[in-house]
Amino acid sequence: MENWGVIFGGNDKYTYSIYSHAYCKSIAEVQYSFFLEEVELAEKIGVGIQKYPKKNFLSRTSILGPEYMGDDCIIPFDEQYQTAYGTGPFTINNRYITEDIPVGCHIYHELGKKFGVKTPVIDSMITLASVMTGQDFYEKGLTLDDIGIGHLDKEQLLDYLNNGNYVNI
Repeated sequence: MENWGVIFGGNDKYTYSIYSHAYCKSIAEVQYSFFLEEVELAEKIGVGIQKYPKKNFLSRTSILGPEYMGDDCIIPFDEQYQTAYGTGPFTINNRYITEDIPVGCHIYHELGKKFGVKTPVIDSMITLASVMTGQDFYEKGLTLDDIGIGHLDKEQLLDYLNNGNYVNI
């Protein structure tokens, strides 16, 4: 993303799209492995999660195509996805890094520690994002205590999620 419009001189970098130009099979494999860690966390905690077959990740649109537009929205990696042109991101300091990592990924990391689920792919995302941005997202990341659930055991967490019954410290 940082080279679009730099090494491809003369091109309008604002035609760049992560969906049209970055997604590939190897990234899809990472996304699917990340998803499997989410599934394992959900199962360990006892909450439901939408299940998707691996084929739904193997697309230019990633899981978002099938998720939002139906199972048939699979764009092969050797085709462009022009609908997404100009959607970026255009910098590493984009919400995909600055929000998704310290909020989403770090909460998954914390849940993994609490419930005994290894999250090596999620953890690698936190580590790589920390290196790329010069920020320590393990240190800065949102914690279970920050969102008020760090003290809850599994049964209390499920009661809170399913019935709204919150146990104060």
